[in-house]
Amino acid sequence: MSYNGTYASFSLAGGPEDAAAPAAEKVRRHPKYYLNGGDVHFLVENYIFRVHRYFFERESSFFREKLGAAPPPGQAPRGSSDVNSFPLDDVQEQDFARFLWVFYNPKYYVYDANAEEWISILKLAHIWRFLEVKRMATRYLEDFTLDPVRKIELYQWYELDKRLLIPSYVALITRLEPLSLDEGRRLSLETALLIATARECAR
Repeated sequence: MSYNGTYASFSLAGGPEDAAAPAAEKVRRHPKYYLNGGDVHFLVENYIFRVHRYFFERESSFFREKLGAAPPPGQAPRGSSDVNSFPLDDVQEQDFARFLWVFYNPKYYVYDANAEEWISILKLAHIWRFLEVKRMATRYLEDFTLDPVRKIELYQWYELDKRLLIPSYVALITRLEPLSLDEGRRLSLETALLIATARECAR
């Protein structure tokens, strides 16, 4: 669905801590994911998304709790309109659009995305407890060759199956160069020490 740009200008201030914010910020309907028939509105950065709450309540215990909460007396449920959008803090518009693509992919079961896009999807699926989406993102990420350190870092952070990291550990143990200082910082101390010990044993 196309949209021609600015939807409205209104203050997003929600309390005393927002007093220093600009008096008004331009909020736009998202050009792709402001959908006819959508029944929940999310505010991500300065974009309003209107999508179907069915997917969120079906797949995520996090959203079943959040969207199912009763509003205060006399107030509309959060997420029921543009001006009462459900804010998703600390989420980037690009990441949320990538995440929604899983449910609104026009090619049905042909999920053609690059590694960075799947990492965005994995991140939000982990945070919001979309277990099936998390499994799906992991499965597609396995088709890519990621830098071993980055793969270990990601898979540990998002609590994925440790067995999937065996090839990455082998690559770091058998390569000529030891872990750099930066690589060691990115991994946990325990992981870095185990790799260093394994390298010594492999000599």
